[in-house]
Amino acid sequence: MKVISVASKKGGVGKSTTAVTLSAHLAGRGKTLLVDADEELRSAWHWTTKKAGYDGWGFDVQLYSAFIDQDNPGEGYDYVVLDTKGGEGRDELAALSRNSSLLIIPTKPDGVSSDGLVATLEPLLEKGIANYRVLLADVPPAPNSDGMDMRMELDNAGIPLFHHSIRHAVAVSKAAREGICVRDVKGDRYAKLVWMDYELISREVISHVK
Repeated sequence: MKVISVASKKGGVGKSTTAVTLSAHLAGRGKTLLVDADEELRSAWHWTTKKAGYDGWGFDVQLYSAFIDQDNPGEGYDYVVLDTKGGEGRDELAALSRNSSLLIIPTKPDGVSSDGLVATLEPLLEKGIANYRVLLADVPPAPNSDGMDMRMELDNAGIPLFHHSIRHAVAVSKAAREGICVRDVKGDRYAKLVWMDYELISREVISHVK
């Protein structure tokens, strides 16, 4: 069983979107369980259970309280994706990294996040903890250069990054509102492009956790 945790110190950076969409991709490669550990907001749970009769996910979903209450949590699954509660600081991120096959830290290139992210992750680097990757999500299109600028800043700081990024697309919020996978959003060509972005990320994840 491979445990993939998705966490971030900041909210609104695509954490639940990444957990949900990555789970949908991993479901094509093995039996996958999505665990929503945000018992207050339950964003991933509400998204994936909203539409009755919809069968486009391919994975199972549980709340963390039900997951952890089992004798052998995650038994029988190839992949367990944990959508954390959010707001994790450096110590919590370090613990998640140690206890996961891979820790994914989504962030938005909004021009102000890089310094705080570097400060949060530098202690992990100092301790030799490298079992994580930062994912640039909701990246605006050209000519906006925030995505490339932030990638360069994090790379120069020695922060490990996914090679690919996730583009900005309103199709993501449409999918969440409708309770469907982003690939099934109709009338929005960016829906398929975002799905393809996450396909590339899923390949990187698979390569890392082998």
